Amino acid sequence: MTKGRSASLEIAAAVLLWSLLASIDSAHGQMAQPLQGQGLPQDKPVDVHVSALLERLLEIDDTTYRFESQMYIYLSWEDPRARQAVLDATTAYRNGSLETCNRPCIETSELPRNAKEFTPEYECCDYIWLPTIKMLNAYSLPEDRLQPYGITVDADTGAVGWWTAIQAVYFTPMDFHRFPFDSQTLVMQFSCDAEGDPHVGRFIASATSTRWMVKGEGDIVSGWDVEDVVIYPQVASADEELDYFISNFGRAAAASDPSPVHFDASEHTDTHEGEEPGRVSKFVGFHVDIMVTRFGRYYVLNMIAPLLLLVCLSFITYIIPPSSLDARIALNVTLFLSLTALQFVVNDQLPKSSYPSSVTELILVCYAVVSFTVPETIVVYVIMQRHEKLTSEGAVEELNGADEEETYKAKIWKSIRRRPNHVKLAYVIDMCALFCAAVTVLLGTILTLSGVV
Repeated sequence: MTKGRSASLEIAAAVLLWSLLASIDSAHGQMAQPLQGQGLPQDKPVDVHVSALLERLLEIDDTTYRFESQMYIYLSWEDPRARQAVLDATTAYRNGSLETCNRPCIETSELPRNAKEFTPEYECCDYIWLPTIKMLNAYSLPEDRLQPYGITVDADTGAVGWWTAIQAVYFTPMDFHRFPFDSQTLVMQFSCDAEGDPHVGRFIASATSTRWMVKGEGDIVSGWDVEDVVIYPQVASADEELDYFISNFGRAAAASDPSPVHFDASEHTDTHEGEEPGRVSKFVGFHVDIMVTRFGRYYVLNMIAPLLLLVCLSFITYIIPPSSLDARIALNVTLFLSLTALQFVVNDQLPKSSYPSSVTELILVCYAVVSFTVPETIVVYVIMQRHEKLTSEGAVEELNGADEEETYKAKIWKSIRRRPNHVKLAYVIDMCALFCAAVTVLLGTILTLSGVV
């Protein structure tokens, strides 16, 4: 591949992803992106430390694969120019050469021009450099919620701190195989624009907290327990990002495509004269993972326990006399209908996924156990009918050809003892079926809810 073609393809990949990121702003027209940067960057890439403090997890909607949170993001880096930039912007605003201060160092309704103090609440941060960071998987931003923020600069070290509170609804994939004992990772993705020379060299994970600002005991979100907040920095080229999605979730570009959206950079590693080695468009970003676990006890008491109780009631079938066909069939049909009615209630609480969850598999086991009692009942009933028929015929034959000296009662018992013991056979079948059904329910419950199957 020629130098020009390789460069054009790399630029095309970067422009495509950059355009997708830019479209996020227009899609979320309710509110501007909270981490909107400004100013002139430093001469070399800056390492930015990231802290994520979860104020509250407002909602997790597992039917739409979304969650809403209020998160404080704190960024810090070193910039020797920062303090002077703040002083210059503040002075310009106070003497009128800067008409409007668009970025007060502390979010406030109005910055006074006649202030004398140089403290954050009276300073203007219009001239300071701030990185622009996009929210990649944000679904929506609130229309009327204020986004508090603050910028501090250490005059001695040049350290800059920028915090902002972000409330948003995010989309994230979820795995419900072990529902209702599942754990989910709620992901918040952040990234700078793709650049050949990124202004941010890398993000470095710093402090995290599962609670912030709000004190008190008890749960912070309905149905879930927040276990941890983790920050994962990420640096990837534009082509690596495209390769991940196209290779795993799509198909490669046609061979005849003159300017494909993606090409294999590993096959084109030549460095041509005048071309800087390793100069590719990079995405520098990070994602914040909120680790949550579902409260399974609620579903055990309101979903799993009723299912198992209905199945256990079906065990009564095996102690009803085998000849009572009507009673045994009626009990199991009633239980089957009750199980079906309960399933309609359960389905409203089950997440809709492309694979069966643990509870769905358990429901199928319950249906199988209850349904099995019907053919088993018919089998033992036929055996008992055969027994009664043979007993009746044998008794007549024995009575007709018996010694007159034998009593009538003795003749009957003698006849019965000479015939196959179908009663004992029906009893053994019932007890074996009862044992198998109990073991099936026990093993099915353990294996499905533990995630083994």
